[in-house]
Amino acid sequence: MIKISILLLIGLTLFSCNNTKDNDRSDFYFYLPEEELHITTSKRAGGDFYVMFSRTHKVNELSDSVDYIHCQVEDYTFAIILDPDHKNDINFTYPYVKKVHKRELNITEVENYEFYSVYYCDGYRTAPDTLKSPYKVLYIIPSSYNIVLQRDSTFGSQVILKKGNIFGN
Repeated sequence: MIKISILLLIGLTLFSCNNTKDNDRSDFYFYLPEEELHITTSKRAGGDFYVMFSRTHKVNELSDSVDYIHCQVEDYTFAIILDPDHKNDINFTYPYVKKVHKRELNITEVENYEFYSVYYCDGYRTAPDTLKSPYKVLYIIPSSYNIVLQRDSTFGSQVILKKGNIFGN
């Protein structure tokens, strides 16, 4: 009985020490054909979150040749405006940004108050918010890892691209 307990304890210890690259990060890739934009999000150990962009191909790894936003994971909504008329312009709002790396795209951080005054209609805030045409908004919640695309302000225009959970997976 003692031998079985020791073997079980050793097995559980080895199982809990399984540190692979997949345990250190969680990546999610998607392509927005209307925007001709490849996006990869990467949630990493230590509270780092990356949103990587490419016009030509799927982004698998972070490098100096990639356009990206590096931020920390917080329970706050990361909003990215996509403008079909100006496809190289990516405007976003998120208060916990560490670095913006621009290579081919014009990535600009916009203050929260300016974000709503420029991209949303004046008046009372509604649910969903009344987005000005032709903009689209990509909402990312890094803490729960939810990703939603709002195509316009009509009812039912939101598309869930990734449904996360309370554990942030």
